[in-house]
Amino acid sequence: MPSVLSLLTDPDEFFRRRVPDPSLKGPAVVVAAIAVVSVVASLLQFQFMSQVFESGGAGGGFVTAIRAVSLVFSFALPFVFWLLYAGLFHGISALLDGEGEFSTTLALVGWGYVPSVLGSIAGAAVNYYRFNVRGIDVPTEMTMEAYQQFSQSLQTGPLVALSAVLSIVFTLWSAFLWTFALKHARDLTLRQAAITVAVPVGLGLLWTARTLLVALEVL
Repeated sequence: MPSVLSLLTDPDEFFRRRVPDPSLKGPAVVVAAIAVVSVVASLLQFQFMSQVFESGGAGGGFVTAIRAVSLVFSFALPFVFWLLYAGLFHGISALLDGEGEFSTTLALVGWGYVPSVLGSIAGAAVNYYRFNVRGIDVPTEMTMEAYQQFSQSLQTGPLVALSAVLSIVFTLWSAFLWTFALKHARDLTLRQAAITVAVPVGLGLLWTARTLLVALEVL
């Protein structure tokens, strides 16, 4: 049984040996780890968000409901993106004559999220420092002018840029692993697998790049 360490040191061999027994248990644990980190990050950030809602005149019941919905989404989204990326990769690879079961694609794509576990921890640490340690001033009255200034402060600055850079780095790392995952899951050449992965990942990186440019006040 190939170890997780071999995923990082020799992904080609790791995924080749996974194809005969593409269990979903390991990948599900990986994605669940990201979900747990997302929930913790959401809990830590909600102290700041409560101030925003209170500044806008929101009642306690509304704030509690938003918190509950936020936690549910924080946990569910990593699993949604796992399914989404696996579905896109499977569909695109079919256009390149890829062969193999979707369950195999899903399992191997899940292993490609290992770098995202580290990325989500790093991102949560940056956001914790930004919102809970360094802090952001919340207007006492959310007028239109105050809202615009506050909104700009949330989208710009070095810590926003750092979060975007971290997201790009860890996404590219996952994309590297996904290339080998699709090569074996769908019986593709390395070039075909790279094309399969590049399309969805490239679109996602465009949005992150925009966030980075806004943070640096280039846009």
